[in-house]
Amino acid sequence: MASQKAKLKEMNHIGIVVKDCDKVIESWSSLFDIGPWTFREMGGGSVKLRVGVVHIGQIRIELIQPVEGKILHADYLEEHGEGLHHLGFYVDDVDAAAASLVEQGAKKLINNPGNYVYVDTGGPGGVIFEIMGEHLRGL
Repeated sequence: MASQKAKLKEMNHIGIVVKDCDKVIESWSSLFDIGPWTFREMGGGSVKLRVGVVHIGQIRIELIQPVEGKILHADYLEEHGEGLHHLGFYVDDVDAAAASLVEQGAKKLINNPGNYVYVDTGGPGGVIFEIMGEHLRGL
């Protein structure tokens, strides 16, 4: 018996993997009136990411620059080059959505139970989905 389909509630962000956040922002700023950008460092230990964030309407765009260590984003950049990495959506129950997607053939890439999961659905589209719990809204 197939499980219930994962229901995406609302898009939160678009994650784009880049080699250099500053160069992308400089390029985009010469073309578009977007900003201000904020930055944060993420990771820990031997893994580090630099993330540039801008809001356009209700959508957040994240420029994700792998800085140090072996992490999903660095592997993706090496294999595919710069570009769209993932789409982030809220769901009511992260663990139930992840279980449903895995049952339907998706592959978990990163999992923080109850909070978020990155899944590769395979097949057409080639986009990774980040499924996040509602309690992460606003973070």
